[in-house]
Parts: sequence; C-alpha cells; structure tokens
Amino acid sequence: MGKINDEMSLQLRDAYEKWMALQIKSSTGDRRLRLQKGLSFSLKKFIIHVLWSAVGSFEGWFAEYEVMDYKDGYRYLDLAKPSTGIKICIEVDDKGTHGHNADSYKFSDDRFRQNDLIIDDWKVLRFSLQSILEQPRRCQQQLMHALAKWGNESQIAQPLLSPTELAIFKLIENKTKAYSPISIAQAVGIHRHTAVKYLKSLVEKGKVIPDVKTGGPIRRYRCNKG
Repeated sequence: MGKINDEMSLQLRDAYEKWMALQIKSSTGDRRLRLQKGLSFSLKKFIIHVLWSAVGSFEGWFAEYEVMDYKDGYRYLDLAKPSTGIKICIEVDDKGTHGHNADSYKFSDDRFRQNDLIIDDWKVLRFSLQSILEQPRRCQQQLMHALAKWGNESQIAQPLLSPTELAIFKLIENKTKAYSPISIAQAVGIHRHTAVKYLKSLVEKGKVIPDVKTGGPIRRYRCNKG
C-alpha cells in the first residue's frame, strides 16, 4: 500500500481520498463494504498511471459501481461513468482473475458479464495490468480517444469536433499552459503534422488559439477560454 501511495502526487492523493470518502458515505450494502476494503492493486495502478494522467479528475466516475445482472443479482464494475446519454465501463484485468489462471467457470462468467453490459448499452474498455505498467501512454491515448468519441465533451462541442479534435481539446481544456504540436502529438498518439492540421481546424472553430507574440511564428496553442 505504501508503494502505491508514494507514487501519488499530493494533488492526486488529496483528490483520491476525497473521492473515495464521498463514495463510501453515499453508498450502502455490499458496495459500501467493497469500497471500505479498498480498491484493488490493479485498479489503483490504472487510476494513478492512466485515468488521472489522461483526465485529471474523478468527477462523474464511480468505483465498484453496482449494476443488476440478468439473474437479478448484482455485479460490480471496476470503474464506471454512467451518464444520461452514454454509460462507460472500465475493467482492469488482473491476469490471475481474468486470464490464463482463471478456471473455466470464471472465464466463461466473465464473458457473460461483459456481454450483459454491452446488451445493456454500456461502452466497455478493458485494460490489463501489464499494459498499464508497461504502456501507460498508450492506455492514456486510448482512454482519451474513447471519451472523446463517446461524447465526454459538452453537447455544444460534440457536433462540431471530430473524435481526434475532441481528444486534443480534452487534453488542453481548462489548462493554463500552452502546448506545442509535438507535445500534443505524443499525448494523443498522432503524427506531428497531423496534430498541426487538427490544431488549425480547432483554431477555425474557435476552440483553441495560437500562443504567439505579434508577428512571430506559431509554435504553441492554448485553450480559447473566451
């Protein structure tokens, strides 16, 4: 536990503790007991290295989210972002419980579980612990693209922006610093020239503005807060 806590910045630790305290306070029954027990090692790693790095907020997210299955029982999603329009589920797979070490019943039940979620209109993303530890940047990029495509942005922004534009806008939205095309390309997982193309489109749509001195070349962009 101490090792994971050491990986958290003060800002992340404060936000995480407040988020967990609020969830425990507002939950009941088995979900409350699961939250009080603490999140799994794999899920904490995802929160530290992927969710917080990509989104920077826990707003709208729920851990150990309770849903009813088709047997009138309850299942618990690792992370969920249930909204009126789009319901997003994130599952973090520990090899021991979801992979080769799982017995045949658990393996099959896990597939039924995911199928039930999809039938019930959940958007499901799955990440392995190995990919979180070894490829956190790729996990962040995939999460940002998914959130953008599935309408994580405001209703005003959705019709105007493509999924890639939404991913870029999500990266710089509400940030005070300016970003270079190279830094955006690396964060979103696209080529630098492609990033420039989308940034120019976002400028035309009024979502970002060039961060440039009068008469100087455009090297960085920032969110248009106006």
